[in-house]
This record gives sequence, structure tokens and C-alpha cells, in this order.
Amino acid sequence: MTPKLVSFKVCPFVQRVAITLQYKGIDYDIEYIDLGSPPEWFLAISPLKKVPLLIVDSTVIFESAVINEYIDEAYQPMLHPEDLLLKAINRSWIEFSNNISLYTFKLTIKERKNDFENILEELLKGFDLVEDYLSAKPFFNGEQFSLVDSSYAPIFQRLEFLAQIYKPIISSKRHPKLVKWKDSLLSLNAVKCSTVEEIQNLYYQLLWTRQGYISQFLSEREYGKRPTKRVY
Repeated sequence: MTPKLVSFKVCPFVQRVAITLQYKGIDYDIEYIDLGSPPEWFLAISPLKKVPLLIVDSTVIFESAVINEYIDEAYQPMLHPEDLLLKAINRSWIEFSNNISLYTFKLTIKERKNDFENILEELLKGFDLVEDYLSAKPFFNGEQFSLVDSSYAPIFQRLEFLAQIYKPIISSKRHPKLVKWKDSLLSLNAVKCSTVEEIQNLYYQLLWTRQGYISQFLSEREYGKRPTKRVY
């Protein structure tokens, strides 16, 4: 039976799973929901009331890292390294990506310039640690694409979107290896096909509703009057 991915169109954690499915060439169905007004059937089967969910033969799996591990074990080729120590290291950096993703989210909601810049520096300090670990290219482990790559690609995509309205977030001067890794991931068809076509515009619409400092670089002419209620 074809697995079904339950998604919110701009969720980076759903995208992690979609990238893995795309890279492995797995046929899957996808159903989009509105997290602002989720359907009852979704609330009934999602313990955390979050996406992604993967439904396999009526069984529900939740949490992106767990779903990706299932996909990796259920479908060839394996993306996790065979070496147990390297596999554990990969899992550690996947967990670290959650912190990076949180900083990326905070960049979109901080209202004052000073707070925005402080979060940006915390994000870059996190990337300093990743930069120090990276030694190979084009992917995290070298030539082989891995679940670490699936986890960071959505972050890089969103930072590219921010860079297009603000200024470059990741620079070759501070993070040369990270920039090469980012460019390698964003050029992959698996990443390009992991979202809806209008993802960039949807992301900017989300920034506009959140009304953080970064939203001032968007056009009121394009996105309308500033909302009176912020959306997270």
C-alpha cells in the first residue's frame, strides 16, 4: 500500500520526510491540512497535533526523525551509514538541526532589530559548530546522501528565502564548507520536488502574518495591510 504523508505546506519538518521519499524514489500520497484549523480526523490520529504524519497500512507514525528512520529501514538504498559510530554521529547532528531550525524560526518572529540580530548571531554560532565538523563534500558524509542532508536542506532553503529579501545569512567568508554543502543540497531534484511549487511565496506570506522585524523587507503592496493578529 502506498504510504501517505500528512503535511502543512510550509512545514520544514514535513519537508525533511518528503526529501527522503523523493531521494529514494518512493511513490507516496500527500494530503495537506491547515494547522490553523486542523480537521477532526487529523486531531484524532496525531498525538502531538503536529505534522508530519506518515500513514502506512492504517498505522500512524509521527515525528520527522522517526519517520525518516522508518523509511530508511523499509526502503533501499540505506541512507544511514552502516558503521554504528558514524550512524550515531549522524543522529546527533540530526538532533542538532532541531536547534538550528528553532533559531531559523525565531528569526521570523523577533520584532526588534536588536533581538533579530542577536538570534542571527546565535544561529551563526550554531553553524560554526557544523562548519568545524564538515570535512567532505558534496554531502554531510561525503559522496553519500544521508538523513542528515534531509534534515538540513529545509533550513538552507528558508535561509535562502530570507537572504533574497534581507541579505546573505550564510557567507563563504565565515562558513565556506557550509555554503558548498548548502548549494549541493539545494541543487538536488529531491529537494526541489519536496515542496509545493509556490513554497517561496507561501513562506513570505507566513513571514508577513508573523510580523517580525524581517517582515519589513516585504512589500505591503504585495501582501496587504499589516495584520492586527500575529500568526506563529
